[in-house]
Amino acid sequence: MVEIKVRVQIGAPLEKVYDIISKVDDDPKFWNLTKRIRNISKKQNEIVREVVVGKVDKCLQKITLVPKEGLHVLWTKGVINGTKDILLSTLGNTTLLEISLNYKISGVAGLFSGRIKEELQIEAEMAADLIQEKAEGRPHSVPMEERKSWADLIRG
Repeated sequence: MVEIKVRVQIGAPLEKVYDIISKVDDDPKFWNLTKRIRNISKKQNEIVREVVVGKVDKCLQKITLVPKEGLHVLWTKGVINGTKDILLSTLGNTTLLEISLNYKISGVAGLFSGRIKEELQIEAEMAADLIQEKAEGRPHSVPMEERKSWADLIRG
């Protein structure tokens, strides 16, 4: 079982943060392991969809939107089974975003659960940062590093 928790305080009202996380068709913009989404059904606050994670792994999700509180994702079929919860709460003029992942990884991927846990932790932290940047109206910035040629790496 892989359990991950990430918290971030966002300098934006709860409604604005909820508007971002509730647009679940935009998940690939925030969750880098999510490559493609195909919605199967939508009714009221419930969405059933097929998600491709990684290069080719298809999973089935059932998403329940809880207006102004967050969302609950139940992974029901595929290499990931378990839940992803994104919860929002007001802290004065800011919003606390909490991400909680509880996954069971199956198949060949299960053999690499240590490495996968590390990747999922990075993904959750990055998603929280990207949601924070969007909600606060800051441009996404990627730190630039000086690139070295292969010859420089051998010599030094």
